[in-house]
Amino acid sequence: MSKNDFVFALDVGTRKVAGLILEERPGGKGYKIKAAEIIEHRQRAMLDGQIHDIPQVAETILQVKERLEKRLKLPLKEAAVAAAGRALKTQRASFARQISPAEEINREVVLALEASAVQEAQKLLLGGNEKVADYYCVGYSVTGYFLDSSPIGNLIGQRGNEIGAEVIATFLPRVVVDSLTAALQRAGLSMTSLTLEPIAASTVAVPPEMRGLNLALVDIGAGTSDIAISGGGTIIGYAMVPFAGDEITEKLANALLLDFPTAEKVKRELNTSPEVAFVDIVGNCRRISSQEVMETIRDSVGDLARQIAEQIILLNGRPPQAVILIGGGSLTPGLPATLAGYLELSPERVAVRGREVLNHITGAPRFNGPQAITSIGIAVTAWRNEGMGYASIQVNGRPVRYLATQEMTVAGALLAAGIPIRSLHGRPGPGLGVEVNGKLVFLRGRPGQPGGIKLNGQPCGLETKVRPGDIIEVTPGRDGDKARGVIRDILPEPHEKHIIFNGNKMLLTPQVTYNGQPANLDTPLEDKARITYQPFTTVGDVLAYLGYPKDTAIWLNGLRVRPEALVKDGDRLDTSPRPAQTLEIFCNGRKLHIEAGNGPVLFTDLFKYLDFTPTPPPGKKRLVMELNGQAAEFTSPLKNGDRVTLMWE
Repeated sequence: MSKNDFVFALDVGTRKVAGLILEERPGGKGYKIKAAEIIEHRQRAMLDGQIHDIPQVAETILQVKERLEKRLKLPLKEAAVAAAGRALKTQRASFARQISPAEEINREVVLALEASAVQEAQKLLLGGNEKVADYYCVGYSVTGYFLDSSPIGNLIGQRGNEIGAEVIATFLPRVVVDSLTAALQRAGLSMTSLTLEPIAASTVAVPPEMRGLNLALVDIGAGTSDIAISGGGTIIGYAMVPFAGDEITEKLANALLLDFPTAEKVKRELNTSPEVAFVDIVGNCRRISSQEVMETIRDSVGDLARQIAEQIILLNGRPPQAVILIGGGSLTPGLPATLAGYLELSPERVAVRGREVLNHITGAPRFNGPQAITSIGIAVTAWRNEGMGYASIQVNGRPVRYLATQEMTVAGALLAAGIPIRSLHGRPGPGLGVEVNGKLVFLRGRPGQPGGIKLNGQPCGLETKVRPGDIIEVTPGRDGDKARGVIRDILPEPHEKHIIFNGNKMLLTPQVTYNGQPANLDTPLEDKARITYQPFTTVGDVLAYLGYPKDTAIWLNGLRVRPEALVKDGDRLDTSPRPAQTLEIFCNGRKLHIEAGNGPVLFTDLFKYLDFTPTPPPGKKRLVMELNGQAAEFTSPLKNGDRVTLMWE
């Protein structure tokens, strides 16, 4: 047997350590257990699935390892393990960010959005009291996407101003993995695969062909009861109850004055003997019927069943079709029937399942019972490479250890390193808002510049796969500059007007105040500033500015107008009629004297002074109109000395 032909799996539990060697049967028809060993901790070195005494646990692991090595005559260097389900922490969070509506949303943008939402979940989970590096993200699911604040099924290919995602992320405290790693290393082993106990148990106890049924798998150990729910062809959720076999044992110890090991022995004998014998802590030899002893733990069994039932209903929304009990704690007397009562199921729908139902597993027949299921599941998960590898990479020159799945990507590596995904996208600079004549006007900040990622010196994306030993270099994006501007940037065009008033050229500039003080159009803007301006829109505005009474008679470009008349750039205003003038015009070489009033003289005015037929004579079609050698129109203005050509051709 070579080292690649088998898997060494360890089930490091609160009460014991189980180890087994698993190999695949010929033709891929199931698995065979070559050898298995179970050794209990000498002392209570673990509580509720968490290692509290690493040297003691390492000693038990070493004993299991050495026994198996002796039987196989082969050194064991690597082991597959599982973390307790109680260690998992789940957090819901959402994240949104601004995007450019000109750019189509692609998969890279969506992945970055999801990763940022996971990091938000991590921040909420930590609450500012712990470091990001204290937790591994072992998985997440997206519960919804948002585009411009509205729910949307798929962001890819869309355009908008803001995108968002909501996720449920699951985290594993680093101390759980580190303590397992430390115990293994003390026993001369490295971690080759890591899974979670409820996942491992469901791998073999609820195979894919059973997952169409709505089942609850409950793994009752010494410290915790882990729950997995199946339905619709998959495992749809996990939960945990911090109450299991040890609480029943402690109840017995208190009721019968026993030390913990003796109480554990008595509990195990209740299902197999009509009476139990023991010596209590004061030296009394006692013999009591099993039925009487079971009465002392009835309330504790009820508490355990009630808590498990409540978690199943909470996770599943209703009672499942059936419940499968595994783990050593499932042998607690009266537990299946009590749990069935709380779930309102018939007793035959809540059953303890042992290794005997795993038809595809052979070998080591003495390694049996419900307590063997999780151990076998750990081994099968590792054989199928469905566990979480434990690896190391470098991110910006710093070593980062992570739980690497088959789908480990650059995004996952950055999560493990605690680098905010949002830092890759330079944020737009701060905007600037001012009040203009009572209305809010907003100037956007400059767009940010994107950062970059290199994997082993080559540019890469967030979806690029990562391998142990890879080197990642991250260059953060650069935030855009804050919004800048002057008063003229926020005023409607045109800002200024040139006019002629009573023959004098004049520049009209809007009257502006800035926070109550006079200002010019080039005054720099600051956030929350209050600006007022009075544009020269009408003739009345000009008269008021120049100090003329409202009832002043006024001529606009030679026509008498009211004060409400609009003023345009280049207009001429007069407060009295302009004196008549005579223009000398040459038309087809003939001199004409034209009387001009207050308004301009136009090309069409010539017809008043000419004997010119408005209809073409026979044989002529086109009217030729030229002014100083250039084509003219009826509205072309004339001035003194102009030369005009006017004829039919």
